[in-house]
Amino acid sequence: MWTTVECAGHPRDMGLAQGAAARTAIRAELERTDLRVKRSSMPSLRGLASGPFRGSGAGREFYRHFAHQAERLEGLATTADVPVDSILNLHLRVRAGGSVGGLLSQRASVRARTVGHDGAEKRALLERTLPQPTAGEAGWILRESRPAVGFRSVEVTLPWMVSAVAGVNEGGLAVVAGPLLWGAPGRDGGSPSLLLVQECLQRFGDVSGALDWCAKRPVEGEQSFVLADASGMTATVVVSGRERRIQEGEGELYLEGGELPGDVRSEGDPRVDAAEPAEAAPVSKGQPDRVWLDPEARRLQIDAAGISIDLGLMD
Repeated sequence: MWTTVECAGHPRDMGLAQGAAARTAIRAELERTDLRVKRSSMPSLRGLASGPFRGSGAGREFYRHFAHQAERLEGLATTADVPVDSILNLHLRVRAGGSVGGLLSQRASVRARTVGHDGAEKRALLERTLPQPTAGEAGWILRESRPAVGFRSVEVTLPWMVSAVAGVNEGGLAVVAGPLLWGAPGRDGGSPSLLLVQECLQRFGDVSGALDWCAKRPVEGEQSFVLADASGMTATVVVSGRERRIQEGEGELYLEGGELPGDVRSEGDPRVDAAEPAEAAPVSKGQPDRVWLDPEARRLQIDAAGISIDLGLMD
């Protein structure tokens, strides 16, 4: 069963709404990953000044360069009644990709195609498969974001995440993030590349503006993003470490990557015992779950386990 979360208002307000709606799943994910669940009863600003996450390194860069998403994260932690640093830690650790990225790194495909010709008939469509979570792992949710400033959007994300993984906004821009791949060791100073998805959805109504933003924001990871807009324009942004490679184009695009279900987790992975393979949750036979995005129609569609969910921004 899919959970739908509606978030509206200023960034903190949207985080408060998500934390309240997904509280059980968020707390379960922290317990599963051995992160602290109990929130301190004594408010303090020490974490921002000298804490191990917000006070230095990648956490400080997250708060510095992605202030709206940082405020959203604070709100989410508040109503989920969990430590801010635990939620921030979940966001930062996925930069390593591979098995450390959990569901965000599972094998998935991303497809873009342009149909029609120049003019009113030309349109771009995006698609991403949605792998099944391992046993006990938080699964996908649907979210509608209605920010006080910026574009409204419908998205697929995880209960604890402030950024979307795939979504389309009312301006006619769609963005899909591919799976996180293994990153080189020693990278720990930049924000997660996944934050680019939400930034683009909230700020831009076309591919051109979003590409300029993606090229300049200080993030790191090993991940590809596919963007499309209502005019039929498509583009790919490839993040490798802190480097970016951007390619514009149209026609057919197919990307596939990530960890296969049941792969053994790496040594030192805090999520599970490295000696045991991840146990996959039961899945239905047939086609994998997937999300479809139509920027021209401003629609998102989920096809999962024999059901179809259709959300539009022009209804």
